[in-house]
Amino acid sequence: MLHVQGVEKQFGDRILFSGLSWFVAPGERIALVGPNGAGKTTLCRIIAGTVSPEAGEIQKPKSLRIGYLEQEVDPFGKRSVLDEALLAFSDELRLQEEISAIQADLEVAGGENAQELLERLGRKQAELEHRDAYTVEGRARKVLSGLGFRESDFSRPAGEFSGGWMMRIALARLLLQRPDLLILDEPTNHLDLETLQWFETFLGDYEGTLVVISHDRWFINRVANRIAELANGKLTVYVGNYDSYLTQRESRRELLDKQIRQQEKEIAETERFIERFRAKASKASAVQSRVRALDKVERFEREQDVRKMRGFQFPQPERTGRVVAQLEKVEKRYGDLVVYRNLDLVIERGQKIALVGPNGAGKSTLLKILAGVLSYESGSYTLGHHVTRAYFAQHQVEALDGTKTVYEEMASVADYDAVPQIRPILGAFLFSGNAVDKKVSVLSGGEKSRLALAKMLLKPASFLLLDEPTNHLDMNSRELLESALRAHEGSLCFISHDRYFINAVADYVLEVDNGWVTPYLGNYEYYLWKKAQQEIETSTGAGASSSATTNDGSSTSKRDQKRAEAELRNNFYRETKGLKQRLTELEATIHNAEDMQAKLLEEQSSPSFYQNKVRVDVVFADLRKLKADLDKLYAEWEAIGADLEHREAALRIQLEAIGA
Repeated sequence: MLHVQGVEKQFGDRILFSGLSWFVAPGERIALVGPNGAGKTTLCRIIAGTVSPEAGEIQKPKSLRIGYLEQEVDPFGKRSVLDEALLAFSDELRLQEEISAIQADLEVAGGENAQELLERLGRKQAELEHRDAYTVEGRARKVLSGLGFRESDFSRPAGEFSGGWMMRIALARLLLQRPDLLILDEPTNHLDLETLQWFETFLGDYEGTLVVISHDRWFINRVANRIAELANGKLTVYVGNYDSYLTQRESRRELLDKQIRQQEKEIAETERFIERFRAKASKASAVQSRVRALDKVERFEREQDVRKMRGFQFPQPERTGRVVAQLEKVEKRYGDLVVYRNLDLVIERGQKIALVGPNGAGKSTLLKILAGVLSYESGSYTLGHHVTRAYFAQHQVEALDGTKTVYEEMASVADYDAVPQIRPILGAFLFSGNAVDKKVSVLSGGEKSRLALAKMLLKPASFLLLDEPTNHLDMNSRELLESALRAHEGSLCFISHDRYFINAVADYVLEVDNGWVTPYLGNYEYYLWKKAQQEIETSTGAGASSSATTNDGSSTSKRDQKRAEAELRNNFYRETKGLKQRLTELEATIHNAEDMQAKLLEEQSSPSFYQNKVRVDVVFADLRKLKADLDKLYAEWEAIGADLEHREAALRIQLEAIGA
């Protein structure tokens, strides 16, 4: 289908790739992966014909139709969303205009002229039917709906929409064209989870060849049967999905390392022989033979390691109370639009919560409320004991000061004690050497995201709130961030459309939709399974007639199951009510004691403190008593917390046993 042959491309003194060749066969579904800056987008532009290489060529049939979606699209104008999508059918629309013109001419024509017009009309109508042109509007509406547009959006001017929605319009037009080769550069960046599932199904039915750049590992696993890795100027193709690629790449590298070690051993032995017998005339022939053989050896080259973010951890925060954040009866509206009414939510210590739901459901609104950057109309929001927050969102990236260097931007928020940590943290995020002196204004989108995340590391926070933290991060960076978030001992609430990332990090999913927040106690795979079960129950009318089977094989009616679930939850509430009250009392007592301890320590640090011996004795005695009291309070706090966690685990097991 298409052959990339000996292509070279460079920008200034930097050579992205040279002598690169790649054969793309019909029907292949290829994910093009590699570190940021490797040249993936440039290679796709060369194939699409929007960028010219310095050397080499793209061999392809003249009839090959290529559709290319770039990461950024030009703004639309006043044409409606539906009309923009219908531009995919320009030939069909042209035929319809020609038919309308012929029909208009027929109204005034006569005789032989009319006969000729009728024949032309017949041919045009046959061609239109062959193209299935009478269904184009229906097809356009279906694709737009799949990409998340409402019926009321179809007539709106496309230019009114945000950049992410404009990208969906451009994607809809491209999908409707159904080209022979479809090239997509980060198509999932602006799609919510529901739309992603539809998009994957659509691509599964697409009969052409697909080349896609994506950092969404879940998406790649679903749509790709080839992985083309572009790194260090070389392209290597692996058969299979992304998980298979990781396994094959590791095996390939292990084999290469083994071959290199064996070759180095053989070369060293040959060089020792040459050095040992170089001066002996009787061995001259053998020495020269080995020298010639050594010159002809094609030496294996170690693959240059792709730059990775070094292993890092978020600073571990001070241990918080069991309840980290609590919303009670919160109402949030934008004008007449009510997003939440009577919203209750409790976030507990150590929970890692993913907010999921369609675009516009209120995920970012909820995250902003929790972060304290968005007000609400009524209700209350309470932070727990020792809770500190850190919030990451796109506006943090946009708020970076372009006039400062990378180091200066970090230093602008660093306390005196944190200054020594600036360079190590920047190094972990790939800012080392002269990179710390680069102006923020010249950084790429990925570099700015890494810098904004790095700023969060300067101060330990017990409650992290992250809005799309993986945007602009490559695979390696995402994996390191996943590891760091899993190791973080505080609480986490985040939004992401990267399902692999959600599945790896979250242990709790909150589905946000139509003002409701529905909890799912598990990772993303559990959430999908539970949703599927609910859909099965709904479609089969299980609410009235289905039964649930317990672990001992007995069958109970749905009504009995609900009754048993309510009884278990009521028992749990009665048994833990006193414990939770005591825990709240302990946290208040600990807080007061710690405040008193801090005041006494501050008094002790005063230069004049030791001039009053009586006061010194009193303060020391009070500090000793406070320490003893706090030790007991901490021990009781830990014990009750552990007891509650044990009881909650037992409740989960009991609920699962009855199918709840």
